[in-house]
Amino acid sequence: MAQRQPSPVRLTPKQQALRDLEEARQLLGTHVHLASEAWNPKELLRQSVQQHTWAWIAAAGVGGLILWRTLMPSRRGKFDRDISGASDRKNGFLALLMQPVLGMARQTALKYGTQFLQSYLTNHFSHSAGAPPVTDDLPPHV
Repeated sequence: MAQRQPSPVRLTPKQQALRDLEEARQLLGTHVHLASEAWNPKELLRQSVQQHTWAWIAAAGVGGLILWRTLMPSRRGKFDRDISGASDRKNGFLALLMQPVLGMARQTALKYGTQFLQSYLTNHFSHSAGAPPVTDDLPPHV
């Protein structure tokens, strides 16, 4: 009337080691998957923006101002308030040195910006047209 429990099958040491190794692989795969989700740069950035919204807004404002000042040439003031001739010569010399560098930086930034915008729009519109999107995500088995 009482049913007998089947006795556990005796495994050889090699079979036990192989079984333990397979269990360890499964656990390691789970931990790798969890770690890759937790340390994903997109996820870390999203969490940082959510936690420190005002810091990101301030940094974007300062960065935009610096970029604006770098890309747009500055206008000369109507009146020169500095009356010392030494600083005039110094500013003129620095301007002569920095003018070509800023011009190259401006061209490079505009070129990079247009390439980035073009690739973004191409990716965005090809995704909406039904083609598979181009992503930098790793496959799930990695």
